[in-house]
Amino acid sequence: MTRPARFKGIAASIGVAVGPARVIGRERSGVSNRRIEEAAVSSELARFEQAVSKSRAEIEAAKQELTDRHGSTYAPILDVYLLMHADALLIGATSEAIRNDRINAEWALSRVTERLKKPLLEDASSYFQERARDIDHVQDHLLRHLRGEQRSEPATDGPTILIAHDLTPADAVHMLAPPTVGLVTEMGAGSSHTAILARTFGVPAVVGVGPLATEIEDDELVLVDGFAGDVTVGASPQERRAAEARRDRFTAFLAAERSTSAVTRDGVSISIMANVELPSEVQAALENGAEGIGLYRTEFMCLDRLEPPCEDDQLEVYRAVVSAMAPRRVVFRTFDWRGDKRLRAHDLGERERAWLKIQINAVLRASGDGSVALMFPMVSTLEEFLRARALVEECRSELSDERARLAELPVGMMVEVPSAALLAERFAQHADFFAVGTNDLAHYTLAFDRRDRRSAAKPLDPAVLGLLQRAITAATEADMPCSMCGDMAADPVALGLALGLGYRQISVPVSVLPLARAVVRNVDLEIAAEVARDALQCTSADEVREMVVERLDPHLGALWKEQGIV
Repeated sequence: MTRPARFKGIAASIGVAVGPARVIGRERSGVSNRRIEEAAVSSELARFEQAVSKSRAEIEAAKQELTDRHGSTYAPILDVYLLMHADALLIGATSEAIRNDRINAEWALSRVTERLKKPLLEDASSYFQERARDIDHVQDHLLRHLRGEQRSEPATDGPTILIAHDLTPADAVHMLAPPTVGLVTEMGAGSSHTAILARTFGVPAVVGVGPLATEIEDDELVLVDGFAGDVTVGASPQERRAAEARRDRFTAFLAAERSTSAVTRDGVSISIMANVELPSEVQAALENGAEGIGLYRTEFMCLDRLEPPCEDDQLEVYRAVVSAMAPRRVVFRTFDWRGDKRLRAHDLGERERAWLKIQINAVLRASGDGSVALMFPMVSTLEEFLRARALVEECRSELSDERARLAELPVGMMVEVPSAALLAERFAQHADFFAVGTNDLAHYTLAFDRRDRRSAAKPLDPAVLGLLQRAITAATEADMPCSMCGDMAADPVALGLALGLGYRQISVPVSVLPLARAVVRNVDLEIAAEVARDALQCTSADEVREMVVERLDPHLGALWKEQGIV
């Protein structure tokens, strides 16, 4: 392979890393498939049980290490994998396959995991695609112990860039610590637990680069650009010096931005909150100056369960988050167990309705411990939202906890389907707040197939911008809060346009908070509003982006170029 070699992947954790490669997991063993005699079934079951026990112990050790380094709120990341080690659908079914089909443990495990992954991989949601990767990660742990393989150990001398096919979250806890300064994986996505850990630990990461050339050797120089998703192997001395200088400037930038406010050039304060999926991200949100949590995704609590956690278990998590963020607000988004996030409150089955009430009760009880709000996703009709609000009041009336019953709980909705944006004026008469999800709104507006990974709907398309303007206009006229929590708010180019449309509250991933503040401070709202008006007259998303870059470049160009954005 010629040098320098360049690869493109997904920017999973922002920053720049420079160091020698440390390649792990290069030799990936295949799964051995063999039949066994009936007399060997008991010993094969024992071998599998031993692998489960060792794998569980390994993950528990990683959980303890994570807790020691970053506190107990980080534990839920690995609790998911511990739960799977006791899951009848995975562990029990594998034992049954060994017993009934008389096959070895590796083959049985492979069969069961493929069966469990199939419906997840068929779902259009990236969330469920990632849950299939979670099953893969548990399988990787179990296979490693079935084969008697040892886990790779981090290097002990000097900064290194970890190069891997994939990295399980438990291995990430162990290996994303000094001297590791960067991560590159063939597999993965920006929403994976490993990516979340990389962001938590402040390790620049590029994932999903596809098959890496086997010629990459240990100690080769690697540059990781966690902004653009670029990886360079065998860079020139000049490229290395430039990357190191950029890395050092960004480190200084982060330190400075943690203490700054988000005020535009013309003196308007913008509220910047955090999007959070795991309790482990709450402390990082605080450290990065989040003014609250504008979107707390509760899906992580639903992994590998046939039904939701009980009310008290949910309450424990919610209270911990609310108490940690107090007096800042936390907005919890409800989760629909059917996989498409659609509320459909008017046709919920009895069991699903009971599940939703459990979650609402837990949020109501947590609302007495701080500032809490509740919002429903994928609302498409006014009837749906009115029924959802009625369900909240039903839950409130049934509570025995008087403090929780009397606590304030604003009830809002996600605006992420065209019908919600088109009827925003009517929804604003009944909702306490809006949160606009630009990702889904773009997909549904432009009719993109979410399974098609070759292309993606673009929030900067003029059709989507028209709906975004309609939502913020309706909220402003109703004197009601309206935040933007999709990828558009986290895009340093698109953010200026969002401000021009009228958005004054945004919620972004934790790692983007410092960058979002820097963008805000370099935006003149009068100019941004003119750009937004002109953007609505453009013919394509690409034309909009080009215009935004050209018109806002005088104030934002240096920041964009420094981060490798344009």
